[in-house]
Amino acid sequence: MNFEKIKGFILEKKGLVIGIIATILIGGYFIQKNNQPAINNSQVLSENNKNQSTDFSKNKSNNIPSATGVNSPSKQNTVTVDIAGAVKHSGVYTLKNGARLNDLLKVCGGLTDKAETRAINRAALLKDQDQIYVPHIGEKIENVPAVGNTTTANSSASDSASSNSEQVHLNSATVEDLQKLNGVGQKKAEQIIAYRDQNGGFKQIEDLTKVTGIGEKTFEKLKDQLAL
Repeated sequence: MNFEKIKGFILEKKGLVIGIIATILIGGYFIQKNNQPAINNSQVLSENNKNQSTDFSKNKSNNIPSATGVNSPSKQNTVTVDIAGAVKHSGVYTLKNGARLNDLLKVCGGLTDKAETRAINRAALLKDQDQIYVPHIGEKIENVPAVGNTTTANSSASDSASSNSEQVHLNSATVEDLQKLNGVGQKKAEQIIAYRDQNGGFKQIEDLTKVTGIGEKTFEKLKDQLAL
């Protein structure tokens, strides 16, 4: 059968040929569809439930207020303290939280010339409602607030400051300082300084008994007020 005969056959049987082609295409479609894996309905339901559970958890967590955002106390940014004694401007002052005694002294104008600087700790950290007293030189400190020597042992710091402010240092005291000692007048104070100059200072406070006019009994009365 040559080409012309084939062409004539196709034209003559055109309807039949189209029907055969359509049948092949439709059959191929159904065959391909049947070969696809069946969808597991239980798996689909499980995935849907999982997604819904995740969305619910997210919404629930978003609706719950943060614990730190609800009841967290506000941090105090300032401290208010009272200062008195040998300062230029006593009173109540408010400073930033974390301020130290030295910062407070700057604000209140500083110490006076009569301030006993050995009785204070300028690096002491201030706390809210602190009451600070700066003693004068030679002042006996009784029942006054602590002067900020420490932040943990205020009572012992106050006692120590009181003791230090009463002591007279033999190797650096002036005539006026020595006259603060019980029973020591100007003449005896000058004798103490003369002995100090002649002997290159006191080696121990007991050397005070070597000064003319100061015996053991006098020394016993003075020794708690003395330091080198």
